[in-house]
Amino acid sequence: MTGGPPGTGPYGADPYGRGPHPYPAAPQVYEPRRLGGGSHLPLVAPHLAPGEQVHAVLDIQLSDLLRRVPRRHRKERDGLFQALGVLLDLLGAVVDAIEEAVGGFFRNLRRILRGRGLSGGWESQAGRFAVQVLTGGPGDRRYENRGVVLVFTDRRILLGSALSDGYHPYGEIPRQQLARVEPRMGSWSDRVEAYFADGSRVALDARDRHDAQALELLVRGQVPPPRPRD
Repeated sequence: MTGGPPGTGPYGADPYGRGPHPYPAAPQVYEPRRLGGGSHLPLVAPHLAPGEQVHAVLDIQLSDLLRRVPRRHRKERDGLFQALGVLLDLLGAVVDAIEEAVGGFFRNLRRILRGRGLSGGWESQAGRFAVQVLTGGPGDRRYENRGVVLVFTDRRILLGSALSDGYHPYGEIPRQQLARVEPRMGSWSDRVEAYFADGSRVALDARDRHDAQALELLVRGQVPPPRPRD
């Protein structure tokens, strides 16, 4: 069977040389390079609604100025972890206190030089965004995951991680929640300030100026061109 649009190859053949898959050749969008080559779009496709279009994929980091998710904002455990929840919470509180005493000192020094990583509190739109990223996927237990692959579609922004076996969502936010961004790229910083519709703010770290510029265009409602080859 040789269906599919011209130029995509036989139906079911992977245009990136990884064997059969059910998707045609991915259109060109702004996205980071994947280890081993290929596009992120076949990984994202199962998580899209019918007719939903991907505008761009960005791989960014939450600033290390943010501490881990406070205990009151963490997801409830299930199974065995729920049964042991009280003991784990007591032990975790001790560990958190020690880590915060050490890490918090150096974090406060960086805040003096670079500003706060989160404004508006954990209940704000920026705070809820940060909680989703820091919580990470099912295998993350420390609530300090920093990396996130943002998938901008024509309807929403998906948050997740892209692994060899697929895209693993952490959550999503409406496109209109992300109001504007202010890149502060320089020789000593790759920081991008992300402002949300309720006035809250979170600090992000972009990989380079191309990602920062693409993020600016997306927030303005524009679709960035494909990422230049490194």
